[in-house]
Order: sequence, then C-alpha cells, then structure tokens
Amino acid sequence: MRTIQVLDIDFDSVCDELYDISLFASGYESRCIHIPAKITPSMVTSPLVFGFTEEPHSGNRPKNDNFYLKQWNRKPIPLSVDGDKPIYEELNRQAESLDSPIRILLDYSSMSRHWYATVLNWARFAASNKDIIIDFVYSMGKYDEAKKPMVIRSMASIQGCEGRAYRLRESIAVFGLGFHGLATLAVLDQLEADTVYAFLASPGSSKKYVAKAREINKDLINDNRTKALLELPLASVEKCYRLLAETIAPHRPDGEITLVPMGPKPHVLASILIAMRFQEVACLRVSGAPSPIDVRPTGDIVATRVVMRGESSFDMR
Repeated sequence: MRTIQVLDIDFDSVCDELYDISLFASGYESRCIHIPAKITPSMVTSPLVFGFTEEPHSGNRPKNDNFYLKQWNRKPIPLSVDGDKPIYEELNRQAESLDSPIRILLDYSSMSRHWYATVLNWARFAASNKDIIIDFVYSMGKYDEAKKPMVIRSMASIQGCEGRAYRLRESIAVFGLGFHGLATLAVLDQLEADTVYAFLASPGSSKKYVAKAREINKDLINDNRTKALLELPLASVEKCYRLLAETIAPHRPDGEITLVPMGPKPHVLASILIAMRFQEVACLRVSGAPSPIDVRPTGDIVATRVVMRGESSFDMR
C-alpha cells in the first residue's frame, strides 16, 4: 500500500530543483503561462503540455499555445477536459527508463481536476514499483468578470476517489465553498446528507473573495444540517489536508463520507488527496458548461509536494 505525504514548500525551492517530467495546461486564462514563464526549461528533462479541445480559440489560448511553442518547444497535445489516455501514455513512456524516485512538476493553475487526478492515479497504480515526488504549483488568480451561475452538466466521483460502494448508517457531506451557491445547494439536495461540513478559503487570494464566498453560500452555511464552517488557508494544502482529515475522522468507521470541493483548486487538490488516502471516502467532481472567463495571475504561487512511496525510503532533499 502506497503512503501519501503532503508538504507545503516554497516556490523558490521549486526553481532550484531538477525534474524528470513536467505537466502544463494551455487554455484561455492568462495565468496559464505565469508559472512556466518563471521556470527555466533546462530544469525539466521531459516537459509535457496539454491543450483543451474545448474552446480551442477562446481568450488567450492562441497566445498561450505560441508561448509553449517558443519558450518550451512544445506544441500542446489536444485533450478533452474529461480525457486521460494521453496523460497515461506519456507518463508511462517517459517513466519507463527513469530511476526511482521520479520527480514531477505539475502546474494545475488552469488544469482540469480530472487531469491532475489522473497523474495521482498513475503514481498510485501504474508506477507503483517506483517512488514518486510530485511538486504541484498553483498561480492564484484575479477574476475580472462575474461568473455566470453554474448549470450542472455532470456530477460523478473523481476516478480513484469512489469511496464505499454501499450506504452506511450516516451520510456526511463536506463542501468546499466557492462562487457557485445555487449549484452547491442543488448538489446538497441530491446527496440528502444527514450531516454537513463546509470549508472556504480564508485567507484567500483576496479579502473580498472570502466575503463573497460567505455571502453566496449563506443558505448552506446557515442550514440546520451544517455542523461547522471551517476557514482553511488557500496557500497551505498541507494544513487543509490535515484539518479535513481531522474533521472526517470521527465519521470514518461507520459513515458514508463525500467531499464536494467547489472552491479553489488547492482545496480541490487537498480533497482528492484525502479521498485517495482514505478509501472509504468519496470525492465528487461537479462540472458545468465551459466558461471562457479570463483569470489573471495575482503573482502569488502555492507550492505543494506530494510524496508517494512504498516501503523504501529516500532522501526528499
């Protein structure tokens, strides 16, 4: 059984590392290229860039594709927001000749959660004979436009985070709150949870976003099933991961626990990692229609190291 270790690191240490593989996404957001513009291509042996097949000409997408071609000498590999086969193929091909530990850099700032969950599942199962270190980096964003209300397109467990296959005595839902208040309530109605916990990013990328998340989700926060509202820092996936684990711990023996992260990606990452650590816990992915709204970088970067290893130990530097 692979163990999962989650550690906060600083971006300066990322820039001092050498990586075997990197994964980037090219989409319509400005922040797609914020982090790769700060990294020297020579620090990565095999860079991989994936480009969304949805909305391929929207927003900054042509500019971002051109950046990767010029700066990284990589033309984005076309991939659907729900796709994963090219990721598995490329990782398997690259890792075949690599010694353990394999070091991977993953910029998930504008990446589909299905894509970075795929990388984690590859590390858990396809590369189970090797030690893997994945450094996740995330560029905090500034939203210039108000998002349209989410119309739920699909709701399903993230691959590898399916949880228990049967209903137990108590149903617990843990919601990560973002700016999708009505959609979050719709999911709550579907789950019919007995007990609800909620968490939001505080401190977040800005004070006004914290207040906005509270206002948009006030109906769920004030629901009589909501036992607690947790304020978890956006900049610390390690702390978010630890506090979520502590929150669900009393319910794990006989509860049906479902995480529903609908807030910022670092909280999504923490939720996915919790569900992968505790196999009885599920993590849902709630998707809406593509929304090509630009997100500009604030300049702040969240960096997280995820270590997956078996019985062997190694120097994590």
